[in-house]
Amino acid sequence: MTATRNRAQGAAAPSWDLEHWPDHVYPHSRERALYLVRTYRDELVSAGALTRIGRELVIIGDRYSVWLQKRSAKVKGFIPGSRTREQPST
Repeated sequence: MTATRNRAQGAAAPSWDLEHWPDHVYPHSRERALYLVRTYRDELVSAGALTRIGRELVIIGDRYSVWLQKRSAKVKGFIPGSRTREQPST
């Protein structure tokens, strides 16, 4: 009952498989999530955010949130791909 109530309020489910990625959780779509997991698989496993149950890859929601928060340190010095350091932001 609590998990259903949390999902209705917009909270992430405790865990989910890649086929059923929640729309309200970054990156907001299954296709983008597949890319994210493929790109950051080792980091996600090290963080305890990604596990395998049989043939399914499963995201552990609270650990995934912690992993996302830790990546915030990488924002400093970030340059969007469409700009160079010389171009001012608009």
